[in-house]
Amino acid sequence: EREGFAYDFWAESQLHEGTLDLDAYKILILSTHPEYWSREMYFKVKAWVHERGGRLLYLGGNGIDCEVTFEGDAVVCHNGDARRLRAPGKYTPRFRDRVECPSNLLGVVFDYDGAMTGAPYRVKDASHWVYAGTGLKNGDLFGEKSLHMRCPGGASGHETDKVTPWTPKGTVQLAKGENPDNGGADMVYYEMPSGGKVFSAGSIAWNASIFVDDKVSKITRNVIENFLK
Repeated sequence: EREGFAYDFWAESQLHEGTLDLDAYKILILSTHPEYWSREMYFKVKAWVHERGGRLLYLGGNGIDCEVTFEGDAVVCHNGDARRLRAPGKYTPRFRDRVECPSNLLGVVFDYDGAMTGAPYRVKDASHWVYAGTGLKNGDLFGEKSLHMRCPGGASGHETDKVTPWTPKGTVQLAKGENPDNGGADMVYYEMPSGGKVFSAGSIAWNASIFVDDKVSKITRNVIENFLK
């Protein structure tokens, strides 16, 4: 709203049931913490991006981590044995057990390294167009400011996602969060031959920085403007 972009707001259940027509839009934005998804939702968005040129902004963390099914008026979460998910660096979202690793779509997935911490990002590829107009150079920090009160410290925080062996080929690592234990979010971008594009911030705390950190705001605007072309 502040930047003047027109938008519609949809519930995830409307994506599941088909009320949301993805082909009516150029961009789909997933915000903050889209953890629980049905396989129908996942494959609809994956086909839209990979086959039909859709553009996806994943401005969150711990996304598509657990499959849900809709059974009457109930939503059933298929958690499995979540205890094994705490093994550092194993990249074992519950969604992978039942469907596939969501980094096939998002480019990144959640693991517990760095959980419940906050930190800025460090630039890895300042030549990329997402940094246009920011003045940032390789090695610079950005996203130091954040409104996140539970996990203060920066735009990479609370729960963070990383690249995996299932991340699409050609994915560019744009930045890495400075969280302890190598737990910082991987900010990534990739394109598909269909014209599909995906930008992933990989952090729950990203949206808590948009309003107060000029660099996070500018990067987000750059991506939206590029994806609207």
